[in-house]
Amino acid sequence: MRRHRKWLRVSTCVLVVLAVVGFSARAPLKDLWLTHKACGGKLPHGDVQTVRTDARLGSEEESFDEEQGRYSCVLRDDDRTVVVAVDAYLAGVDRAEEMSHIADFYAPYAVLPGGLPGFEVEYSLVYLMPECPRRAGNALGGHHRLLVSTWTYSAKSREEKSAMLRLAVRMTNEMTEKLDCGGKPLPMPKHGAVPDRGKYVTRAQAKGTACNALSVARPWEAPEWKIRIAIAEGGVMGRCTLYSPPVDPKDRDHIDPLVELTSWRGNWAGNMYELGAETQSLPMGEHAAWKPALTETLAWAVAECGGENVGFGAHWSYNSPYRAEATSETETTRKRQRKRLSAYVSAFAKDQVRRGNCTKLQLPESS
Repeated sequence: MRRHRKWLRVSTCVLVVLAVVGFSARAPLKDLWLTHKACGGKLPHGDVQTVRTDARLGSEEESFDEEQGRYSCVLRDDDRTVVVAVDAYLAGVDRAEEMSHIADFYAPYAVLPGGLPGFEVEYSLVYLMPECPRRAGNALGGHHRLLVSTWTYSAKSREEKSAMLRLAVRMTNEMTEKLDCGGKPLPMPKHGAVPDRGKYVTRAQAKGTACNALSVARPWEAPEWKIRIAIAEGGVMGRCTLYSPPVDPKDRDHIDPLVELTSWRGNWAGNMYELGAETQSLPMGEHAAWKPALTETLAWAVAECGGENVGFGAHWSYNSPYRAEATSETETTRKRQRKRLSAYVSAFAKDQVRRGNCTKLQLPESS
C-alpha cells in the first residue's frame, strides 16, 4: 500500500511538471502565432518583440472595408493592452474625424526623419500621410493623401521608438498597396533613427532655420525669448513656438508658449481647432476655399507646393497674454493684435514658400 501511494505521488508530480512544461511551451507558440496572424501577417516579428511588454500576447483583430477605403487591425496582450494598432483612412467621415483629433494632441510631439510625410503625437502614435495618386480622382480634389496611424502604446526607450518608426513605415507601405494608392513606397528609416522631439534654441540660433520667422525680435517682444523648432523637411505639418522665460529663473520647467506658427500640407479636415484659436477652425478641409484669413486670434496664409494646397497659420498660445488682449472690447487693441498675427504669418509663409519652391502665395490683408 505504501509503495502504491509513493508511486501515486510520483505520478502526480510528473503530471504537474508535464502540465507546466506544456503550458510554458504553448505560451511562446501562441505569441508567435498571434504575431504572424495579426494585421494580415504583415507585422515584422522582431519589431513587435521590441515594442511589446513582458505580458503574453492575448488577441488580434482585423477589419477591411474596400469600398470605404477603411482598414483596421490591433494586436493586444493578455491584459488587453494594445501592442500594435494600425488604422488606415482613404477618405470620408472617419478620416475627417480622425484628423480633427490631431489638433487636440498639439502636434507634432515629434517630427520624423528622412523626409517621411508624417509626425508623432503623444503616447507613441505615429501618423503618416503618403500620396495616393491612383485614388485621387476629381471627388478627392485631384491630389490626395492616405492617412495611416500606427500606435505602439508601450514604446518608450530609444530602441523601442526606433522599432515603432519602422513598424509605422512598414505598415503604411502595406496600406498604400492594399488600398491601391500607387506611387512610390516610403523609404525605410535608417538603422537607429527615431522621431525628433524638436529643439529649443535662442533667437540667434534660430536664424536661417525653418523657424527663421521668429528669429528677429519685434518691438513688442523681448530678445531673450526662446523658440522650439519642430519642422522637418518633407513633413506634412510643422510647428514653431515662441516662449517667454519664466518670471522666476529657478522655474525652468514652466515656461509659457506665446505664439504658434504652423504649416499644413494637403487637404485635412474642416473641423480642426488649434488650442488658443478655438473660435475659428483651420480653413483647410477637402472642400475649403483655401484663401487667406485674419482675425484677432488666427492669421492664415495659403500657397501651392508641388500641386498641393499648403496652409500657414499664426495664433496666440492658450495661456499667452496676447490671447487675452485679442478678446478686448477695445477695437484699437483688437486691431493691434490682428496686425501682429498678420506680421507673424506673413514672415513665416514667405520663408516657407521660398524654402519649398512654392507658388501662388496669398497673405491676409492687415486691417
